[in-house]
Amino acid sequence: MSQYSFLKDNFGKKTALTIKVSLTCSIMTFLCAFACYFFLEIKGVIFYSLLIYSLVNFLNIVIFFKHKRLVVLYNIMSFLAFSVTYITCLYSGGVGSPLSTFLVLIIFSGYATSVYYGNLWLVIITIAVSSLYIINISDYNFINYVPESADDTFNFFFLLFLIILLGGVFGRLMSKNNDLVYKSKIEIAKRNEEKSVMLKEIHHRVKNNLQVVNSLLRIQARGVDDENVKSMFKLTQSRVVAMARLHEKIYNTKNLKYIDVNDHLSLLIRDLIHSYNLNKSIVSKLNIEPIKMSIDTLLPLSLIINELVSNSLKHAFNHVDNGELFVELRRLPSDDSRYELVVGDNGVGSQDCVLSDVVSSTGVTLIKTFVRQLNGTIEVLSRKGGVVFKILFSDI
Repeated sequence: MSQYSFLKDNFGKKTALTIKVSLTCSIMTFLCAFACYFFLEIKGVIFYSLLIYSLVNFLNIVIFFKHKRLVVLYNIMSFLAFSVTYITCLYSGGVGSPLSTFLVLIIFSGYATSVYYGNLWLVIITIAVSSLYIINISDYNFINYVPESADDTFNFFFLLFLIILLGGVFGRLMSKNNDLVYKSKIEIAKRNEEKSVMLKEIHHRVKNNLQVVNSLLRIQARGVDDENVKSMFKLTQSRVVAMARLHEKIYNTKNLKYIDVNDHLSLLIRDLIHSYNLNKSIVSKLNIEPIKMSIDTLLPLSLIINELVSNSLKHAFNHVDNGELFVELRRLPSDDSRYELVVGDNGVGSQDCVLSDVVSSTGVTLIKTFVRQLNGTIEVLSRKGGVVFKILFSDI
């Protein structure tokens, strides 16, 4: 197991990255201080600053394993890096010093820790670089401890330092992290696909089970002679079919969260007209906006429409040869989260058979319950012939 893997497993990716960068800076700074002193004859402030930074920063890493607080490690590391870099720049050419580039790395590491520290160091470094420029153009100049004969080599050393730090440390670690992110995305996509398949299979099984229930009700109804009881069985079957249709629609759609309302309601009303088999010309007219709803909203809405349309098919067309059912659904322009549903017929049905407080039936109870569930209201609209209901509701 590599040192980075050990640190990542025990302290997390961010801490592991911070420690590795800090340790690399300490080692490279110590080597640069050694090269400056013995090969380039650069001594004085530059040599002592680099040497002190390498030792103190290494001590900072050692102390971290005692307190284990990333914020403390980072703040000390950043303060040391800024102080030493700024001082070294002052005595190695000011704003033109090769070390001025390292000030940008402090901002980068700040944002790698948090947005707050990134913004803080962005302001501090901007002020520091501006001050180096002002000092360079002013009459006062700090002593440049870099001899002209060693200027190119000094620049080369710190450019090499920068390349190793950015490419060898940041680059490799970021590449590893990108690989991990890519693999994680693939794994998440695979799991999402598995969940989608599983959810579709669940909806398929629910639909099959509801169809079995519908078949059992139909078989049970065959042994009943009482027409009222048969009617109750038929109503119950229509409710089961309405739920089964919705689960079937979810199974056949790519989007498991939202369902096309128009297709679903068209099939629902067609099934209802077919199941009642009135031997009359019944036409359904749908005016439904292209709306997509979640199953939490569409299920109670489907059952409300099922009850209202069933009521029309039972009572509205007894003395009408050409029946007309119409369903309108639109989003209210004043509120995107509110909808208006209008369900009606051109028959002779009585509005009291559905909304009257005097009438007590399973259908009435279901309608009122589902309307409340949708945070809605239901009312009867004035119409000459037939019954029209308007429901205002919210998408839950």
